Amino acid sequence: MKFLVTVPPVITPSEPPSGAFLLAAGLAARGVEAGFLDLSLEYFRYIFSLSPEGRGYPAVVPAMDYLLSNSLYTPQQHRTSSGVLNSSMKLFSKKYPGWKITLMDLMPPVSLHRPSELIKLCREGNTPFSRFWEEYLLPVLKRYNPETVLVSLSYLSQLTAGIDLVLFLRMAGYRVIVGGSLLSSLSRTGTGYELVRGVLPESSLSDGSSFPGFDSGSDPFLSNLSWPDMLGEWNYISGRPVIPYTLSTGCYWNRCLFCPDSSRKLTLYGHGTFERFISTIPSTIMDRNPIIHFVDSAIPGRALEGVLPLLRKYKLDFYTFARPEGWISRIADRLSESGCLMLQLGAESGSRSLLDRFEKGIDPDTTLEVLKKCADTGIRSYVYMLLGLPGETENDIKASIRFLEKAGDSIDYINFSIFNLPVNCTLTDRASEFGIDLLDPDSPDDAIRLYRSFLHKGQNPRIRAKRAVTERFTEIPTVAEALKRTPRWFRTSHFPLIRIPGRKSGLASDSRL
Repeated sequence: MKFLVTVPPVITPSEPPSGAFLLAAGLAARGVEAGFLDLSLEYFRYIFSLSPEGRGYPAVVPAMDYLLSNSLYTPQQHRTSSGVLNSSMKLFSKKYPGWKITLMDLMPPVSLHRPSELIKLCREGNTPFSRFWEEYLLPVLKRYNPETVLVSLSYLSQLTAGIDLVLFLRMAGYRVIVGGSLLSSLSRTGTGYELVRGVLPESSLSDGSSFPGFDSGSDPFLSNLSWPDMLGEWNYISGRPVIPYTLSTGCYWNRCLFCPDSSRKLTLYGHGTFERFISTIPSTIMDRNPIIHFVDSAIPGRALEGVLPLLRKYKLDFYTFARPEGWISRIADRLSESGCLMLQLGAESGSRSLLDRFEKGIDPDTTLEVLKKCADTGIRSYVYMLLGLPGETENDIKASIRFLEKAGDSIDYINFSIFNLPVNCTLTDRASEFGIDLLDPDSPDDAIRLYRSFLHKGQNPRIRAKRAVTERFTEIPTVAEALKRTPRWFRTSHFPLIRIPGRKSGLASDSRL
């Protein structure tokens, strides 16, 4: 069996989409012929190649040169260059009335949540992808000649192009299987997986271990990974290659009342698996000083400690998402010396009572210690704050303001999120216990849904939270500075590459750049 693993537009073109990349790596490790093709990356490059040159048009070539040739970016130049590329996307979108395409998102002229409308739109033809399929994809398919094309959907922003891609592949006579984390999320915590299957009957929830014509055996699929056959160049828009990898799936805490991973069993993949994978990375990539992006939902401390010697041995820098727990402070020096460029930290709130109510298992004081220690050792921090939780009071908001004031300039980047209630989770099941009024869906029955509209004791906490972000949190000077340097485009892949004036950088990264 010969597979082609691919992803449709749009996903930010700075690193391989982890789900599809690791799927191709798992197949490759088992001797299965499986090429990997990032159609989202190639789509962006296709559009940039069509961008008019000259006065009055986005200066795409200099912007690309800057983002590709620098291992460290300045915040201002990064903002300018990425803005130029996004302007090129906007210019391209104008050729297709009603469509909006950016570096991170895609909006069709019909409801993105209604698969029946999307497939009707795609069947009418003349989508922003039609020429790209014909001019770029078809020649690749003819050269590679796969028996089955595996289409991975991770985000809602890919659904329209994914449907259009499957229609094209059907017409071209290729067998298709559609999977990915978007479909898994719809089946676990949302609703509408059956609506997607209604227009894409090729959809599957398999992790790759049970694809027709392939049997991965009894071991977890991600326990054996090798570098996949890259059908296109490694031409991601980043000054250093960023390689996705996972040391675990699921979450070791697994008690948050609105956790999307609550139904997933924690599985750890040992350092032996990681070293085997490293040994298969081509020298052309290793010579460019790559960064490992550990994509774990919440990286377990013992798993990360286990691979630190390997990261030092192979001189690999890395970044990852971690729960802000005491183990980070205890080993922060070792993390920095082993190439930790950045930690994404889910601080969420400065209110201990609010965090306890939803069983988050984190403590604001501990989070502050972690932030200070990371700053002292040169590890960048990207802090996630979550506002608008049911029952959030004025005192809770004040506690979060005090937390951020205490954190001061130890926060490098920050993201404010407004709470969304998953359609299916423990908190939704226990809604009345928490004073939550579940509202009827405000969308048609044929719409997919990941979240549920709600009120808390007759009030919408999201409204007050949005107002607090714009009117109060941004008034904190260090928060305003963090927001200013947090890139709008490209997001986390580029964050470790931003040079922050006056800030200490990671010990390992200093010696490698």
